[in-house]
Amino acid sequence: MQIDSKLIKVAAPDITEVEVDAVREVLLSGNYVSGPKVEEFETRFADWLGVDHAVAVNSGTAALHIALEAIGVKKNDEVVVPPITFFATVFSVLYLGARPVFADIDSADMCLAPSEVRKVITRRTKAILPVHLFGASAKMDEFTELSRKHKIPIVEDCAQAHGTEFDGAKVGGFGAAAAFSFFATKHMTTGEGGIITTNDPHIAEQCRTIRNHGLSGRDEHVRLGFNNRLTEIAAAIGLVQLAKLDRLNAKRIENSEYLRQNLHDLAWAVLPASKSNVKHTYFWCPISVDPAHRKTIDDLKAHLTKYGIGFRHRYKEPLYKQPVLKKMGLDYSKLRLPNAEQMAGRIIGLPNHPNLSRHELDKIIEVLKMF
Repeated sequence: MQIDSKLIKVAAPDITEVEVDAVREVLLSGNYVSGPKVEEFETRFADWLGVDHAVAVNSGTAALHIALEAIGVKKNDEVVVPPITFFATVFSVLYLGARPVFADIDSADMCLAPSEVRKVITRRTKAILPVHLFGASAKMDEFTELSRKHKIPIVEDCAQAHGTEFDGAKVGGFGAAAAFSFFATKHMTTGEGGIITTNDPHIAEQCRTIRNHGLSGRDEHVRLGFNNRLTEIAAAIGLVQLAKLDRLNAKRIENSEYLRQNLHDLAWAVLPASKSNVKHTYFWCPISVDPAHRKTIDDLKAHLTKYGIGFRHRYKEPLYKQPVLKKMGLDYSKLRLPNAEQMAGRIIGLPNHPNLSRHELDKIIEVLKMF
């Protein structure tokens, strides 16, 4: 097979003239914020997920922050978080003056491990924040039981898991609340944006108040709030994207499983095991280099770059080593979480967006077999 030099992007939003027309309609309407498109988007997203309420906001980070505040997390509380994910998960805790408590990950799915969370629960623990990493699902049966036993609410971070299922149910409906991101590289996009989902009407109302300057009605500010509203333009894009999300996910899954099927026998490659009770939607198609192999993840990155294969390489250290934490007076210098430290920096994400051609997938496979 001849290897061409055309770059294969690791991620690409699926944007068509339909989204362009939807934006044009909003622009010409003169109604740009908190209008009928946002309301329709919230209703349709809640229906798609199978929950009672959805509250649209202007980023996934805002969704996490507002969800935690709405369930009552406040200064000096503790929230259990994973050490391998994007730092927005931790920022959402810090914004409230609460303390992030890191528990180790499950080395099989790289999500927060319920058995490790049990070890760090204290009387100050006010929330558990599992992240459905790379499109996998955390063990939500165990987390649900843990929540019931200790009376600690769960806020799911679904920023990488739109449509992921655990035991036949979509993630985002298991906890007290959940947060999704609509950043440009996610399963669906609004350019920038997020949404909070919940079955609790009180939490939903609190989220709506917090996102809109703490307003109740038009003029009465009943609590400290923020300007975190989603625009009508973003919601219009979101409605189009949501309508095709299941199709985009199906193609994303098909592409990633094709790659996995053709790479599983490579001696150097480590691929996370698939689970029969999880519908994995592959925000990343993760792969790593066996640490016993003579080559490293940096060698693999250089090899992919040479042949024009895009990739993701994030989460190079556990989050508790980020310098901002020490600057905020939080000392995690003695913390050691072995699974997180073993996996940090070892994983890359292969291209897996819905518009990849079979030729491009075969090129990725051929290049990896050459490594």
